[in-house]
Formats: sequence, C-alpha cells, structure tokens
Amino acid sequence: MDSPWDDSIDDDVHRREVEWDNIASNFTNAGYREGITAGKEGALQEGFDSGFETTGAPLGREVGRARGIASAILSLLNDTPHALGLDESAANDIRDIASQLSNIRFSDIAPPDLEAEEHEREHRLANGESMDVNEEIQAKNDVEGLEDMLAGMGSSTNSTKRPTMDDFRSLVSRLNSFTTSIGLGL
Repeated sequence: MDSPWDDSIDDDVHRREVEWDNIASNFTNAGYREGITAGKEGALQEGFDSGFETTGAPLGREVGRARGIASAILSLLNDTPHALGLDESAANDIRDIASQLSNIRFSDIAPPDLEAEEHEREHRLANGESMDVNEEIQAKNDVEGLEDMLAGMGSSTNSTKRPTMDDFRSLVSRLNSFTTSIGLGL
C-alpha cells in the first residue's frame, strides 16, 4: 500500500539526517579548530613561562641589580663627592661602569632561543614562506641600529659593536671589585 505521503516522509527523514550530519560535522570541525588553538596557546604560554623563569627573569634581575648598585654609587658620588673618599680615577671608573651597564640591552646578552628559531624555520618552510628576516624583528633591529648611530654621534669612537654576555660579566666583576674596594662588599 503505497501512499503519496510515504515519499515525502522518506525525503523529510533524509533531509533531517543530512542536516544533522552537517551540524555534527560543523561542530566537530569547530571543536577541532578550538582544540588546536587552545593547544597552541597552551604550548606558547608554557614556553613563555619556561623562558621567563630560566632566562628572562634571572638575567633581568642580574642586570637590574648591577645597574642599581652602580646608579646608587653614582648618586652618592654626585650628591657628596668626598663622602666615599674616591680619587678622580676611581670616580671615573664607576662612571664608566655605570655608563656601559646602561647601554646593555637584553637582546645583547640573552642566549639565542634555538628551539624558537627552529620552530619558526619549520613553520615558514611548511607554509612555503621565504626565510627572510621576520618583519617585526627587522623593524626592532632597525630602531636599535638608529639608536646605536645616534649614540655614536656623540662619541669620539665609531664602534658599533654591541656588548656581549662576556662584556656584561666583566662589568659585573669590575663593579664587585669596586664595591669591595670602598668597603661595601655587595
């Protein structure tokens, strides 16, 4: 007993199944995309936390401590020049240390993040992008280069060599020797 209504019921059921499959597929795809995004964000946050904990914060604290000590001694020297009993040579030495410390950038002394560089290289190659320098990094480097040129304009030397971690360690050693020589022993 075939009825003209039977076909419409089958079509209606089929249409609903197709709609249900489309909705389920859309939600599955959206969930997959959100999962990938959350995974990337989680990995990014974990990488940031690790880098901050092992490199950024300790190095920043060390640079800040050295700059703070040198600045405090300079301030005392400027406020009461004879309070520390320094001769002009010692006063010039602490001025030089403080000046060189103030010129150090984090990017000068931080170790390169080889894992991040490798990840960027893989990402660029996978996306068919060239291995040209990242535009954001290039802009930062350009600004730093201009800062270096401006700093060099007031200097008698035309050296554009940026300080290294060895230079920083040498300055900290000089600062420690200086503080010990004036009885601070920090």
